[in-house]
Amino acid sequence: SLARPPLPRPPRCIVLRESMGAAQSSDDGKIKVCIGGGAGFIGSHLAKRLKEDGYHVVAADWKNNEFMEPEEFCDEFMLMDLRDLTNCLRCTEGCKFVYNLAADMGGMGFIESNQSVLLYNNTMISFNMLEAARRNGAER
Repeated sequence: SLARPPLPRPPRCIVLRESMGAAQSSDDGKIKVCIGGGAGFIGSHLAKRLKEDGYHVVAADWKNNEFMEPEEFCDEFMLMDLRDLTNCLRCTEGCKFVYNLAADMGGMGFIESNQSVLLYNNTMISFNMLEAARRNGAER
């Protein structure tokens, strides 16, 4: 009989962290977290809650919050483009937890007429935040 050979076992997953042992707390001893999209509605409310709960919150976004001053919802605000990996590495440095709520979006007319641009921008933001968190040794 012609028996199928067994499938090869997948290789073991090896996670390389370029910043192993990086500090995951701020100078004041609080656990440091980053929120990509921290100036948006959901991001700023999550940031405010985490700050109230005692975390050191770094909020990163490409726009300022229209309704709150940075000191109301975060300890550090970084105005930056998260499509750039270098920026993502900067804002996630030393963070134990990274939350990505950043997205390029708009009304339905804008979304319908800019699908490929939005797909590219949102893919780059998501990929870069995930890669930066991995490289900087974030726990989650």
